[in-house]
Amino acid sequence: MKKETTITATVFFVVGFLAGYITFVLTATKGQVSPASTTAAAGSQPQGDVSAGAATTNPVNGASPALPEGHPPIDTDTAIRMVQEEMAQNPKDPKPPLGLANFLYDQKQFAQAIEWYQKALALDPSNVDARTDMGTAYFNSGKADEALREYRKSLEIDPHHKQTMFNIIIVYLEGKHDRAAARKAWERLHQEDPNYKGLDDLKQKVDATQAFPTSLPNSR
Repeated sequence: MKKETTITATVFFVVGFLAGYITFVLTATKGQVSPASTTAAAGSQPQGDVSAGAATTNPVNGASPALPEGHPPIDTDTAIRMVQEEMAQNPKDPKPPLGLANFLYDQKQFAQAIEWYQKALALDPSNVDARTDMGTAYFNSGKADEALREYRKSLEIDPHHKQTMFNIIIVYLEGKHDRAAARKAWERLHQEDPNYKGLDDLKQKVDATQAFPTSLPNSR
């Protein structure tokens, strides 16, 4: 998943499946896929921090080598053109649009990232990490309901996907201001894995909201 998932709130996502920073490599070997999920990312960001970037990824095939020393950065328009050309040759391969979606996410171009996640998921609808990353992109766009919709779809595919469970807690807490739903989501993940990284800290965040109404209007 992308780096498993930017939430600029008191609580951080993993993202993600999102750690590191995506760079492009024109000569990368095809087929080397770097997971975009925050849970699979390198760990330079706290788990659950969607502000973390995706793992270093090639825009065309999702590979993860770094750019050669002195190589100029690749701009968004060039990356999109590269992926469009690759997709014209390999229209059934989900890796090019997924790599581009991860890149755009790390550039905080969330609307475009969502578009390319959708393209990748049309080719590989069972990719839970990609769907969760798309949900996080929705959340970072201020669309909590859309984020929850995608997270629910992720859990329909993999009911034990812990990163998705973690992100759901955040969205209910920070996006929906629904303490009861956040606590219920926390309890589900706690039952799944009581030692999940960041879960204890998150409980403190949930408990700290007890002075507020259970549900507040979505301010986003």
